Amino acid sequence: MVRVNFDTPDGDDIDIDSEEVVRLTLGEEEGTTVIELEDGEVVVAATQLEVAAELGLNPLDYIDAEDDDESIEGLVDDGDREDI
Repeated sequence: MVRVNFDTPDGDDIDIDSEEVVRLTLGEEEGTTVIELEDGEVVVAATQLEVAAELGLNPLDYIDAEDDDESIEGLVDDGDREDI
């Protein structure tokens, strides 16, 4: 279990427990992430990859490939590779 403190866009602090995270999605504002938890959701001032890294989560398990976040393009296998 990893517990990390994040800043919210409003400047508040919030502690997040990695075991409670269900999914990470893009926030409405640039540079924000919605962390979906077992009992709700919070918005933090960090990118999806930053949140995943801080919490020790595998980004491929928690970030949807359809999200329009260019920072994860290199992590997603599009299935068109011929070298497999």
